[in-house]
Amino acid sequence: MTAPTKARGQQIKPTIAEVNAAWARLRAAAGKGDVHANALLIALAEQRPVMSLPA
Repeated sequence: MTAPTKARGQQIKPTIAEVNAAWARLRAAAGKGDVHANALLIALAEQRPVMSLPA
């Protein structure tokens, strides 16, 4: 028997576990040869935006 998961409520920022899971998914996709995932990893490592926002 499993307990139901609790809803997050009004939290704005993701939890550390959610951030770690997102990084793991990104690295896994890049490892499988996903070009977009590789480009995003490079952009994040160099702290450069992937796209520019209109001013």
